[in-house]
Amino acid sequence: MNKKAYFWIAVALFTIVVGIIFFKGDEQDRSFFSPELKKLKADLVLYGVKYRRDARDKASQWLVNARLARFYEKKKEVDFEQVRITFRPDSENPVRVAARNGQYRIATGTVAVSGNVTVTGVKGYRLLTNQLFYYPEKDTIEAPGNVRLEEDSGNELEGKDMVYLLREHKLLLYFPRAIIKEVDEQSS
Repeated sequence: MNKKAYFWIAVALFTIVVGIIFFKGDEQDRSFFSPELKKLKADLVLYGVKYRRDARDKASQWLVNARLARFYEKKKEVDFEQVRITFRPDSENPVRVAARNGQYRIATGTVAVSGNVTVTGVKGYRLLTNQLFYYPEKDTIEAPGNVRLEEDSGNELEGKDMVYLLREHKLLLYFPRAIIKEVDEQSS
């Protein structure tokens, strides 16, 4: 064989090796499962989650829809991203919560959500806060810190710390400050 033939064989082998490395590496980057689990350190990762929490011989307690759920077996916790929860979904007055993140502690049944929390179904108001907790033993949702309640009419209540009794539909707001929008009678 002459030098040209050896050169083209070497180029072909080099191209094949580079192609295998390139496509193998690209395949690993596109893998849907293994890198995600390693990166998140979760025992189970689920996308597009719909979960219904039912208690034995009782109506459903809550429904969860989330973009992503990560289950941690040792900690007995579930983390959610882009989560929507409906408390008392079978009742006449369900309470709906939407947030960026959420966490469910399996042992206690406690649910915590944070990040642009919006709640509807609370006494005809829309509630805005940054953090909210659900305590099943008290059947309450509680918002520590700044809370704003908005009515469709534009009236608002602001306060620090809120407790809402789900069963009784009673609201407790600490240090409230009302913002009443006056309606111009000529325009009505």
